[in-house]
Amino acid sequence: MMKNELFIIGVGPGDPELITVKAVNALIKSDFIFYPDVCGGKNRIAYDVIKNALKFAGISDIPKNRLIPLEIEMKLSKGRNKDLYRENAVKIIEKLRDGTCSYVTLGDPMFYSTYWGLYNAMHEVFKSKENGFNINDVNIKLVNGVSSFNYSLGLIGEPYVIKNSSVLISVPVKKDSAEIEKEIKFIADKIPKPQVIVFMKAGGYVQEILKAFNRLCGRQIEDGNLKLYLIEKSELIKDFAEKKERIYDYFSIFIGVFL
Repeated sequence: MMKNELFIIGVGPGDPELITVKAVNALIKSDFIFYPDVCGGKNRIAYDVIKNALKFAGISDIPKNRLIPLEIEMKLSKGRNKDLYRENAVKIIEKLRDGTCSYVTLGDPMFYSTYWGLYNAMHEVFKSKENGFNINDVNIKLVNGVSSFNYSLGLIGEPYVIKNSSVLISVPVKKDSAEIEKEIKFIADKIPKPQVIVFMKAGGYVQEILKAFNRLCGRQIEDGNLKLYLIEKSELIKDFAEKKERIYDYFSIFIGVFL
């Protein structure tokens, strides 16, 4: 009977120095390490973090069959994504026959991560009893990581989230301007200050979010009572309001702070 462990590991925001000791220990223990291969290999940040972490732990000669890519797409149709997650779930479950496995994801696995789709797919596979698998035969262990939200606030360098502050975290994908404005207004009207709103995965919506802030809070921006920040690939982007033609990375984070 299969009784192996499956680690679900958050490896942080992409900075190789921000992976936790617990995550490194789980990687060392794993016979097979699955990582998200995003957009046909164009985005392998998690893979790079894993390689650096194992190298730091003294493991530089890693067999190719130990690191296994799983195709992940962010913009596929709902039906295709479901099929893809199911295929990935089956790959992991089959390897659990042979040893301890890990699935790594950027940030924290419980916070806007690819683990959610995989989690649902694995439960469907177990429920269907394919190949005699049972979810009770697998010991799933979560290893938390530093989320990009926390990391981004560190880049700003101001302790905006303090006593009595509220933080609204939103994803603008598929939201119209009216809904984005409603979320901004909800935070703008709260007292006492500071109050913070964070738009995750905002790369394709930077100008739309900026326009919403300007429509609702133009005077506050001029008076310095509203500060806007954009973080792309772990870097604070300056003068982004003037770069109207620029296309930003999908995972960019837009933060508004009402002072």
